[in-house]
Amino acid sequence: MKLTQEQITQIEETLVLNGLNYDDLKLEVTDHMASEIEILMDENDLSFEENARMVFEKWKPQLQPSFSFLIGFTNPKIMTSKCHELVKKQLLIVISVAALIASSVLILVRNSSFITVPTNIEQVFKSFILVEFCLVILVWALIWKSKRQTTYSYLMKKKSAGLIIFLLLLGIGGFPIRLNHPDTKIAFVSIFFAIIYVLLAGFYLQLAQKHFQFEKKLFNT
Repeated sequence: MKLTQEQITQIEETLVLNGLNYDDLKLEVTDHMASEIEILMDENDLSFEENARMVFEKWKPQLQPSFSFLIGFTNPKIMTSKCHELVKKQLLIVISVAALIASSVLILVRNSSFITVPTNIEQVFKSFILVEFCLVILVWALIWKSKRQTTYSYLMKKKSAGLIIFLLLLGIGGFPIRLNHPDTKIAFVSIFFAIIYVLLAGFYLQLAQKHFQFEKKLFNT
């Protein structure tokens, strides 16, 4: 038995009351719950309300408040899990790629016979970081103006403040990149952390892109 639009709206409203007010995840969970309720209504003679109550009871653990050391406290658990996995996967990629790039740059600099190479690399890197800084500020402002809330906009709002500050510091030289430092470890750490923030900025720009793509999808439906 197919649910009516009124019944689907009732499911959405109940999810919002349980803290699930992020449109992408709410739409996904609503579809799952509606399908489960439809199956139950085909199998028994109970009303929509009774079947909906059973399905919500099944989903109750996923709608409870939860904590992640990468995200902090969020509500509900299904939201925390999705955000945690997104950030965890990206952090592993960022750290691995940053270590590889930092090692490669350091080897290039240390084996170069041109004295100006480190300075040129640092200047190009700073310019690129300032461009990224401006892009992050722009999309951050657009995200705050958006009428839709998604898991992507949630992460952007929650985690981008520190990123913006460090990008600015890197771009203006407040957190120097010391490729010329005689201590290889210090030189590596300075470029390693700079690259991490550059890659993280790219990650948050991707989150913003996904948010706007979802927003456009809803607008077109």
